[in-house]
Amino acid sequence: MSCRQRHAHDSLCRDLLLHAADRLDRLRTQVERWTQGDREELERTLDTLRGLLNRVTARVEAARLAADDAWPFARAVADQAIEELMNGLDAVEVRLKRAAA
Repeated sequence: MSCRQRHAHDSLCRDLLLHAADRLDRLRTQVERWTQGDREELERTLDTLRGLLNRVTARVEAARLAADDAWPFARAVADQAIEELMNGLDAVEVRLKRAAA
């Protein structure tokens, strides 16, 4: 059972990482269309999120490589990092929608 849980978690995390990278690229494309003054802060935010994406990737990889007894903790750390990344992406999307309205 544990092997299946680990594999399922790894697959889910990989899918979430691909989805997050796509969202980040899409947001960057939207921000690049803005005027220079308005987009600087959003570009910095997106750069921060790109760094967070890299950290999430490392956390997911650490969970994949963790020993059986350390895996629950590594999984929790990876899940927390993914949640933080998704919340950051959601916040940027909300800001862009508000600004476009």
